[in-house]
Amino acid sequence: MLMRSNIERSDFALDGKHFAAAYRQARPFPHIALKNFWDPEQIAEVSRQVKRFSFFDGEKDFYATQKKRYCGTYEKMPPAVRNLIDTCHSSGFVKFLEDMTGESDLVGDPQLAGGGIHSSTTSGFLKVHADFNWNEQLGLYRRLNLLVYLNSGWEAAWGGSLELWSRDMSRKEASIVPDLNTVAIFSTDESSYHGHPDPLSCPEGVTRDSIALYYYSPAKPTDAGRAKRGISEYRSRGISDLLSSVKFKLIDKFRGL
Repeated sequence: MLMRSNIERSDFALDGKHFAAAYRQARPFPHIALKNFWDPEQIAEVSRQVKRFSFFDGEKDFYATQKKRYCGTYEKMPPAVRNLIDTCHSSGFVKFLEDMTGESDLVGDPQLAGGGIHSSTTSGFLKVHADFNWNEQLGLYRRLNLLVYLNSGWEAAWGGSLELWSRDMSRKEASIVPDLNTVAIFSTDESSYHGHPDPLSCPEGVTRDSIALYYYSPAKPTDAGRAKRGISEYRSRGISDLLSSVKFKLIDKFRGL
């Protein structure tokens, strides 16, 4: 377990090499879930500010993502969220990531393209996908995802765990519950399939909240056949996605009664 004394500090004293073996050997692709990562009082304040936040840039509403609000505008974000993002973009924190993952020359995205505050409401979902791998504005390849979960008292029955799927999409191999003060980090490549694809069953007024940050490198990845792709690539779970679609429609129908 990891603890931080102050998320506002610009340094990061943890030794990423301590977690390197666990990260790099994880399946279906390199990843790790670190619990109790930040100082509990300060991450609780981040969570409170996000729960009260209402200045979203928009809400995703298409076949692969429903009821997911987002804000990637740094200036609109509450102060505790900006402090957290600044820490995650600091040189000390980036070195921690490099030592753990084996990546080099990583940089955070100051524009937060696709990142920032994510907040999904009842019956929301994000289908399994591999992320875009090229940031045209930065001119860099995407290498890492970092998700900070902000959900106190989250119940397993509500769903919403981050699912990591095998590279051939034949099975779910790992899942991470989006509990408060859990940080999920994973490598982004052509087949790092992930999502929370089933409709959330949380009560009205309860949201699945996170801070999403992405890290980039100028080095061209060695993934076979990897091409620059500026959009996410969604994959089907077969019958599971059909059942999920039916569940989503039923939830929406009964919510309107």
